[in-house]
Order: sequence, then structure tokens, then C-alpha cells
Amino acid sequence: MVLIKLKALKETRSFYNWKLKDKGLTKKQRDSFLLALKNIEGIIQEKEKAGEKGKHKRFIPYDQKAVF
Repeated sequence: MVLIKLKALKETRSFYNWKLKDKGLTKKQRDSFLLALKNIEGIIQEKEKAGEKGKHKRFIPYDQKAVF
């Protein structure tokens, strides 16, 4: 599973908003951008609720020998 950073999602959201302002988009392209934008908004809200903002930035190994 690929972890998506919150900052990258917000940058993608702003890019999609910028592209939607383009007058040369077809109806199919506009619908595609709107659907993707809706999905991105949902993922951002889920990550903010789950507390993904302040997650550890480095890997913390699990030592099985210390537990058992």
C-alpha cells in the first residue's frame, strides 16, 4: 500500500481546481476532474480525522525478543 502525504494531496487538489477554471475542457474532462476532486477531498478529510498530520517521520522497528 502506498502512503500518500497530506501535503501532496493538497497540492493535487489545488492543481485540479486550477484546471477546472480552464474554459477549453470538454464536459467529459470536467466531469472526470470533478469526480477526482471529490475523491481527493474525502481522502484529505479522512487523513485529517485520523491524525495523519503528525505521524512519525521515521521507521520505529519492533523488537520481538524484548517482548517475549
